[in-house]
Amino acid sequence: MTEHTLEQRNQAQELPSADFALQLQDYIEAFENLSETTLLTQLALLFDTNVVFKDPFNCVTGKAETLHIFQHMFATLEQPQFKVSHRALDGHVGFINWVFQFRLQPNKPVTAIEGMSRVRFNQQGLVTEHVDFWDAGAEVYAKVPLLGWGIRQVAKRLSAQ
Repeated sequence: MTEHTLEQRNQAQELPSADFALQLQDYIEAFENLSETTLLTQLALLFDTNVVFKDPFNCVTGKAETLHIFQHMFATLEQPQFKVSHRALDGHVGFINWVFQFRLQPNKPVTAIEGMSRVRFNQQGLVTEHVDFWDAGAEVYAKVPLLGWGIRQVAKRLSAQ
């Protein structure tokens, strides 16, 4: 195959239209400025109708179902906030490294969870998939009194000391 033919074939496989770097930036800004109001006025506009959202506790399909997860977050946590530290883009797939801070109750200490999200965009630049990766065992389960003790014992036994 000639170099010109390879280039044409590669271009045909790429997703046209959307500027994925700009879409990823818009998505990050919506997350960092997330509130009960901006959830519907900014973030919701960036989701495809059939978006898939997955984290250690949820796996849903659909914009309404995904928005419900965030609404639940605002209903159960105090001052939830995401801060993005790193980002990467590979074609139409974005990777976001973040810290999520919140309080369980108004006068409780701030809890911080570090994680990463994989975000896929469609040809129109809408998010079709958002998958969160973070350690629920260390960040949640290990902090439950009796359950945490058991998890720490298992981790201690399995670690290569």
